[in-house]
Amino acid sequence: MHKLLSLLICLCSISLAAQNSLDQLVVWTASYDKASSSLNIEAELKTDWVIYSQHTDPEGPIPLQFDFDDNEAVEFIGEVEELTTPIIKHSEMFGVEVMKFKDKASFRQKIELKSEAALIKGYVTFMTCDSQKCLPPRTIPFEVKI
Repeated sequence: MHKLLSLLICLCSISLAAQNSLDQLVVWTASYDKASSSLNIEAELKTDWVIYSQHTDPEGPIPLQFDFDDNEAVEFIGEVEELTTPIIKHSEMFGVEVMKFKDKASFRQKIELKSEAALIKGYVTFMTCDSQKCLPPRTIPFEVKI
């Protein structure tokens, strides 16, 4: 029994360590910019890993997607803009031209505040790949207090 418990603890530790390293492949931050009345979302990617544009070929990788919770204190204006110019390149892995970001990527969602204080909650869904493999899509929550 003691050996089984030790094995389970070891496996859980390995699983948690693997999850923590996956979380470090792409680090997301979100903030509010009062001057431009926009929500800014940034991704910082570990070396050799990429994420894909919202506008990449549908036959290719899972595109980046932003979703926002309903919020009466905020009106979302237009679509999320890609402030970083994506790298456009034919992908041998997917067999199509893809639009991807490497190192860093910045995005902006224009908003109109209906209240002086708001809490914006949302999710970003993305797929990350290196030159050899892709990881399953992940959905990461974020929130910004205004």
